Amino acid sequence: MHAVRRHSALLHSTFLILIILCSSADSLKVTVPARHLTAARGHSVVLGCEFSPDFGQNPDLSSLVVTWQRQEDNRVVHSFYYGQDQLATQNSTYKNRTALFVNELRKGNASVKIENVGVKDKGRYLCTVSTSQGTEKAELQLDYGAFYTEPKLTINARSSDILVQYETEGFPEPQVMWKGEHGENLGNNIQTFTQTDEEMGLYYIKSVYTAPNSPLSFTFILENQLLHQYLQRPVSYTGGQNSCFYEAIALAVISFLLVLTAAILAGIYYCKKK
Repeated sequence: MHAVRRHSALLHSTFLILIILCSSADSLKVTVPARHLTAARGHSVVLGCEFSPDFGQNPDLSSLVVTWQRQEDNRVVHSFYYGQDQLATQNSTYKNRTALFVNELRKGNASVKIENVGVKDKGRYLCTVSTSQGTEKAELQLDYGAFYTEPKLTINARSSDILVQYETEGFPEPQVMWKGEHGENLGNNIQTFTQTDEEMGLYYIKSVYTAPNSPLSFTFILENQLLHQYLQRPVSYTGGQNSCFYEAIALAVISFLLVLTAAILAGIYYCKKK
């Protein structure tokens, strides 16, 4: 009798496990391949989202609903249902900038592409997929960066020293270094100023090196860690004080010669008039 009960209990347990496994196999799964992405200003980015398709031999997508939203405030980024894009409720900031890979939907690809990324695109995104199997969601974080422009170099030689200045803009705030001819850090003579344009999503950087008035050899380094951008600009300057001194002498001599020439011409004109 006990053996029969044990056998019955075993069958019952096996049946429950099979039910759980079957329901688990049939349930909808939504995943994001990367939970953290970085996009560069002006470039495009693909927010990946995958789900377990259950279309069988029927390619009809009428039962599929895909919605991308901003997690912070539920703004609609892109939506798809009734077998086509439904953009009437799309937030205006994403108008004409988004697209699904429609031909990939039946394969379980619900990724969305965003064009011309700006600072306002930074944030959390929610991918929601509904099928006959149910509804599931997955979330990811998008970070924003801007590649720094080619640094603009300005050298201003003064009587006592030289000001060497680099200007550039990008995002986020970078690491800035100046190194001497032998790799030494020139930080004690460096002043770096930053200004933020929140609307444009840019940092303006002006870094100034005050150097002795003598031949110079140094390297300006800027690193944007978020976008893995590394700029290294070596500079050699041999003008120095003598260059400025000789330039001043040359200008003085030219001015003297002009005045002398004018005086001679005036004298000749005066003599002829007499």
